[in-house]
Amino acid sequence: MEGPVVSASTGVMNSLLAKLPALVEGQYGLLEGTKCDITFLRNELSSMTALLEKLATAEKLDTQVKVWRDNIRELSYDIEDCIDIFMHKLNRGDPQAGFAKNIIDQIKKLWSRYQIANQIQELKARVIEESERWLRYKCDESIAVAGKIEIDPRLPALYVEAEKLVGINGPVQKVIEWLMKDDSTQQLKVVSIVGFGGLGKTTLANQVYNKIKGQFDCTAFVPVSRSPVIKKILRDLLAELGSKTSASDDERQLINELREYLQDKRYLIIVDDIWSTTAWEFVKSALPENNLHSRIITTTRHSDVAKSCCSSYAGYIHNIQPLSDQDSTMLFYKRVFQSQRPCPPHLEEVSLAIIQKCHGLPLAINTVASLLANKSDAIDQWEQVRDSMVSGLNSLVRDILLLSYYDLPYHLKSCFLYLSIFPEDCKIRRDKLIWRWIAEGFIPDVMGQTLDQTGDNYFNDLINRSLIQPIDIAYDGMARACRIHDMVLDLIISLCTEQNFVTIVDGQVYKCSTNKIRRLSLLSGFLENDVLQNIMNKCAHVGSLIRFRVVDKEAPHLPIFHSLRVLVLRCTCDLENQHIKYIGSSLQLKYLEIGCPSITELPNRIGDLQYLQTLDIHGSKIRKLPPTIGNLKNLVRLLVDFHLELPDEIGDLQALHMLSHAYSYDSLKFWEQLRRLTNLRVLLIRLHDSNELDYHGNGKYQQALESSLTVLGKCGLQSLEIDSNDYSTNKLMDLLCYNAPFLRKLCNQSYISRLPHGMQSLVNLAHLDIRITRIKHEDLCILGAIPTLLYAMLTSLEAPTERLSIGRQQFYNLREFIFRSYGEGGLRMVTEQEAMPKVRSLHLSFRAKETESKIGFEFRFVHLTNLEHLRATIDCYMATKSRVEAAEAAIRNTASIHPGHPALQIERCREYKTVEDENAKEMRLQDDIIYKEVVRQEHARKRKCCEDLLPY
Repeated sequence: MEGPVVSASTGVMNSLLAKLPALVEGQYGLLEGTKCDITFLRNELSSMTALLEKLATAEKLDTQVKVWRDNIRELSYDIEDCIDIFMHKLNRGDPQAGFAKNIIDQIKKLWSRYQIANQIQELKARVIEESERWLRYKCDESIAVAGKIEIDPRLPALYVEAEKLVGINGPVQKVIEWLMKDDSTQQLKVVSIVGFGGLGKTTLANQVYNKIKGQFDCTAFVPVSRSPVIKKILRDLLAELGSKTSASDDERQLINELREYLQDKRYLIIVDDIWSTTAWEFVKSALPENNLHSRIITTTRHSDVAKSCCSSYAGYIHNIQPLSDQDSTMLFYKRVFQSQRPCPPHLEEVSLAIIQKCHGLPLAINTVASLLANKSDAIDQWEQVRDSMVSGLNSLVRDILLLSYYDLPYHLKSCFLYLSIFPEDCKIRRDKLIWRWIAEGFIPDVMGQTLDQTGDNYFNDLINRSLIQPIDIAYDGMARACRIHDMVLDLIISLCTEQNFVTIVDGQVYKCSTNKIRRLSLLSGFLENDVLQNIMNKCAHVGSLIRFRVVDKEAPHLPIFHSLRVLVLRCTCDLENQHIKYIGSSLQLKYLEIGCPSITELPNRIGDLQYLQTLDIHGSKIRKLPPTIGNLKNLVRLLVDFHLELPDEIGDLQALHMLSHAYSYDSLKFWEQLRRLTNLRVLLIRLHDSNELDYHGNGKYQQALESSLTVLGKCGLQSLEIDSNDYSTNKLMDLLCYNAPFLRKLCNQSYISRLPHGMQSLVNLAHLDIRITRIKHEDLCILGAIPTLLYAMLTSLEAPTERLSIGRQQFYNLREFIFRSYGEGGLRMVTEQEAMPKVRSLHLSFRAKETESKIGFEFRFVHLTNLEHLRATIDCYMATKSRVEAAEAAIRNTASIHPGHPALQIERCREYKTVEDENAKEMRLQDDIIYKEVVRQEHARKRKCCEDLLPY
């Protein structure tokens, strides 16, 4: 069942509707008249919500309707603010307080009840006024006549002359080559071109269509669009293919006619701008697979639609890319200076700035260039266009991008608009974004899913719709972060301004459509006092406050924000502890992130934030958390730094799911408290080094550590990262193998002497980062048998003395493999047939220095059929030049004979320490002796640690 959702169009209406019944039915002692008024508000607002959701799907609205919608949205925010403050006042109270204190509290609550009665009366009057205004101005009729975009903005792409196009020849040839290459079969082939609006999908499809259509018996180019009328599409197909136009009004009959007409013909059909898999299924059902080398090209903005198009046939997905800098410049100058004259020197700088703002988007380049083509060469006019591109979009670009926005489901529009809070070209981390969505109320409760899982789906949906650009794509295919195209960001900001969704302050300029700022993003490096004061005057009801890159010398104290739900302070300004002393009074706060290096402590009242879900102080200088942190009963995520000392009250955080960068300081009570966190799923912790504790302390510490990790492992711990130079012993690894069956990620930064056979019992393990004194062939056999492993980083302190062979069916699902050897000597690693069949990325790092054993270099990965990237890092320290060249030659040879020709990257590390000849080697002999002694002592100490010979 879905819970309340905050929407850009309805404000917090759904969230509010969930609170009103609780206010009537709860033990708040409301007056009967007030209860009736609240019931009236609930019923009236429910009807308004349904109407607002209907308006949210309309592409164009009458001005009068927009005003009414905005009034209702602001009204919903005001009502919720009133309800939240009232409920907090009545929930407050100490059951252990004395008689006099209880009497005073009762008087305050009685006064609060009369206060809310008056406020509810005022809000009721506003609701009635808005309801009557809707009827008075006959807004229903305005909705009925509000049409959609009259002309398809993609239409001009069909009629662009080939000689005016730039940067398209390569993609055209690539698509044609795949479609027309010789094939032993005669089956139907499909190419799906995918990318966000304005990249030139339709133009590319049309150019391919014009070049190859003569080779087919019949052809057609039909658009589908966002709101497809299937009957019209089917009739258009029949007409373009040359069949008699059917008079039938039955979809099934039209499909049958199309199938019959195409059954014995080799056809080429372009299906342009598909927005849903449902629309594709209808079109596909009319296109028979007649084994006559027929071809279909589809274009879409959604990657899931592209996959659907290619799933039933031999398919190829072509991800269209922005133009390169060179092609962007060529296209721009070609359109502006049609006579092929060069760009005047005085316009070169401003024109390059304009081109850069287009970020390779052909539609943007063409539209801006068309505007400039009609202007003179006066630099002031060009500068005016450059400056206006920050806040304005050409209408054609805007209309095309708006199609994607209108197509968003109701629940995704708010998540999409929220992206406007981030600076231009900012790297937006997936996890931070999702938990801010949750705090804002954008994510509903969905049966069978946690809120962050639902948020993951929303994030992926925006990627699939090509509205955000995925970056940092990991081995499991998940994007860890995203960026927003500047043109898309410009559109979002304009929509947010219209709907008072987010107020962006950049420079000294900001726009707010009302006298109340609901969400504030401060991007300005410095604000004049009068501008800052004006902003603060409108922030009494602010729900989100985000500060980026602010360097004010005299930043103001943050006042008490009663409605604040998200607070992010990431800045280099001189914010001090007193600036945040009122944070504990923002009782609605759910997400708090502080990354200012000048803040060193949190106020004691932080424990009053009963709704707080995320506390992220990573990057601050806070050294200690107040004991009141234990009062945060709803805290799910706690992200700190290793230098911070966690209080003993950490065990009271029973809702905690994630504890990151914690340091297990010298306190057994810490581990005793940690084991109480039975809901913990993610733990990143640094352990003590052995020399920090005495003999008896080490023993007790190790016992407490192992006991706590056993409890956490059995309770469902899914991710464990241990940061330590020497603490984790073989015994600890054995313990994890048999007591943490739910682990999906395990990273151990200390060396062990052997790999436990029990690793094979970790049947959910997908990510492994482990260090061993010397990796042996049997270790690879143990790890290779883990069926779920997708990522493996193995580090060997000493160079392997044997040939490492990866056998059949080992590492069956592995996608990325990293092997690092820090010991002197060569490296021999080979894979047998059917080993690592799915690995795409392989990275080897090793030292080239020769030893007495004279181990050489041998690599053979020819059987890795899916290998795409091969990378080698060669440490050249004290190695002869010929030895380094031999290592590199071995890597190049294995890449050259690989049938898939993987991308090869070779890096030489510490090449300045390469030994040129024997004389130079003798001169550096003393340096080598010193280095070897340091390494020997370190190895000896770590071996003892791994073999449990040191006292812990």
